[in-house]
Amino acid sequence: MIVNHKALNRIVAVALAAMISACASNDEKEDTDPVELVEISESVKLREVWSNNIGDIDALRYAMLKPGIIDGKVIAANSDGDVYAFDRTSGKRLWRVDIDQSISGGVGVGLGLAVVADYRGRVVALDLNTGEQRWTTQLSGEVVATPAVGSGMVVVQTVDGKLLGLDASTGEQRWRHNTQLPVLTLRGTSSPVISAGLVFAGLDNGKLIALSATDGITRWEQRVAIPQGSAELDRVVDIDGAPLVRGELVFAASYQGRVVALSRDEGRGLWARDASTNHSVSVGAGQVYLSSADGSVHAYNVGNGQILWTNSELLRRQLSGPTYFGDVVVVGDFEGYLHALDPSTGRFVGRTRIDRDPVRIPLLVDGDLLFALSDDGELVALTLER
Repeated sequence: MIVNHKALNRIVAVALAAMISACASNDEKEDTDPVELVEISESVKLREVWSNNIGDIDALRYAMLKPGIIDGKVIAANSDGDVYAFDRTSGKRLWRVDIDQSISGGVGVGLGLAVVADYRGRVVALDLNTGEQRWTTQLSGEVVATPAVGSGMVVVQTVDGKLLGLDASTGEQRWRHNTQLPVLTLRGTSSPVISAGLVFAGLDNGKLIALSATDGITRWEQRVAIPQGSAELDRVVDIDGAPLVRGELVFAASYQGRVVALSRDEGRGLWARDASTNHSVSVGAGQVYLSSADGSVHAYNVGNGQILWTNSELLRRQLSGPTYFGDVVVVGDFEGYLHALDPSTGRFVGRTRIDRDPVRIPLLVDGDLLFALSDDGELVALTLER
């Protein structure tokens, strides 16, 4: 149904949710089944340009191995330790490297580097052009977030609540920011973002912070979500999606909390709306797009946060975060489908299937190409046709 509104530990959370679902009655279980897809009238085509299989992504440990795109190259990694570089346009493989550890944090790119991390807290920086190892640094905690590269630094967020600034040339630690974690959190960690000399990071306590990239000094801190309820499950308010910086604004959303727009330099709140997601938001055509934890997709006015439409035809289909591509909004689902939505109405305008495994890793847009990576390791470049 399209509604137009224009007028403890991380694994425990997953286990408890599964137990609650398993105890549901048959009548209740009907309401937990994913919505079946119905035929749509397509006005756009998501056409495959090229595809390569890079090997499995560890979905059981919720590895979000987001590829990186820079300088005409797509850098992607699998959970077995393989890192690949492909030509952006043709999909031709340029190099492949095995770091000999199971990769857990997706590929950060910049400053001539491709940076990955493993479950043991090791960060590995590779030469962007050759794949040759530049440096490796051992951290104290597991890394499941994509490292950020920029302003002479590699910034990594660990699952034990630390943000660490590493010198991009040597891997030497320059600063550290500690955060006290809640009793219970989701499996996953927000990936930091570097923009205009600042590091923006979403935290498991529902806060968004901005630090100086060079020395880690806190510039501002803003609460996105306030824990509610007496049960620990009700008080989970993680920000697992990466913050999104657009011009003078930064956008973020939390689980069981809110989606917010803040000023980039001061953290001043522009607007906030109730929301629940473990993904990043996307911006385009004057709107902010969000895929909720329940599988609904929402559009908000970028200036005041007014909700413009909601699409509830993908409920419980375990959606990826949305991305604005060309002039459509695209989300992936648990059966390997990509759905294209009209940004003005939220109605379906196109659909394609790239795999039979889930597409939950963040989608990437680079110019006229959309890149999607499935849990089966199918890396696909697509273009939009009318």
